[in-house]
Amino acid sequence: MEAVYILNAGRVPAVKSDEDDVAHLAARAIAPLFAEQAADPAEVTALYVGNMLSGILSNQQLLAPLIAQHAGLTGCEAITAEAACGSGAAAMRQGVMAIASGFHSLVVVAGAEQMSRSSRDQVSRGLATASCWDREGGLGETFITLNARIMKRYMEHYGVSRSAFAPFAVSAHNNAQKNHCAMLQKSITTDDYESGRMLADPIGLFDAPPICDGACALLLGNKDMARRAQRMGLPVVKVLASTCATDRLALEDRDDPLALAAARDAFAKAYRISGLTKNDIDIFEPHDAYTVMTALSLEAAGFAAPGHSTSMAAEGMFTKNGELPITLFGGLKARGHPVGATGVYQLAECFLQLTEQAGELQVQGARIAMAQNLGGAAGSAFTHILERVA
Repeated sequence: MEAVYILNAGRVPAVKSDEDDVAHLAARAIAPLFAEQAADPAEVTALYVGNMLSGILSNQQLLAPLIAQHAGLTGCEAITAEAACGSGAAAMRQGVMAIASGFHSLVVVAGAEQMSRSSRDQVSRGLATASCWDREGGLGETFITLNARIMKRYMEHYGVSRSAFAPFAVSAHNNAQKNHCAMLQKSITTDDYESGRMLADPIGLFDAPPICDGACALLLGNKDMARRAQRMGLPVVKVLASTCATDRLALEDRDDPLALAAARDAFAKAYRISGLTKNDIDIFEPHDAYTVMTALSLEAAGFAAPGHSTSMAAEGMFTKNGELPITLFGGLKARGHPVGATGVYQLAECFLQLTEQAGELQVQGARIAMAQNLGGAAGSAFTHILERVA
């Protein structure tokens, strides 16, 4: 297989705005990919777009060709990937396979979502289509209530209090203060967390991410494209692993809803393919759509024993200066969660870290980064491991 590299990243801030539709948002994120002239848009032969809700909220299908049109890429292969909240990483996996197979030399991966033009009820119902509709979403379940069930089960099974999840939210908000693309650029305290409005017991305001719009893009290339970028003095990052795994969709059908089988299996595949272990990972971007998912992701990856991630968080192990920094740009919790774009934001943030372009959020000496993007309540999981190229 061909080696795959990330050559550049483009982001727009995660916001609530009605200025741009979803296609124009994506085009804005794609434009910076070619600013340093490591590649020409005419050389791009494929565009893979992560999106979940455009057909539901905006009545717009065939999104990828429309984005190609606005981004000056008309004529190239253009495909939309849908894997609910994991759509961005699903698009990335398509891009990786396109390069690794040798079919393409230069591709664009983008994620985009426009949510703020719709009512909260419309968005909530749209997101619920990623549940098992006949047995969950169609009966009134939302992802807030589904995650509340998971969090309550975690608390009861491991004997932890709701406040044990506070460090995940506090750390994410602290990091988001220094991310100009984050929606919630403000710090919170444990008191803020505990006094926040209850959404669905035990899920409170600071356990959940904000509804927002956003778009992010990556330029992927093969070894020849990477060498050309390096000759121009531009940093590149190598993709060591790209994996996907799935679980039963309905929570009640799972052997253990706290095990996150899809996440666990996607991590295991990524470790095996890359030849690495959890001890080699310098930074990690989990799918922290809810604080309980942060805890479960850390445990599924092997960074914490089951039931112990919250106590490790309390000790500061997952802060910027901790043993394993996570949610360095605010994560889904504070950067925002424009669902189809989230997985691409995670990878772009890893790229910025590994190329020492993270500014005040930079983790010194970071060489290996891992990101995991989940679809729904971890019905699917995509894991990518990236390496800094000297």
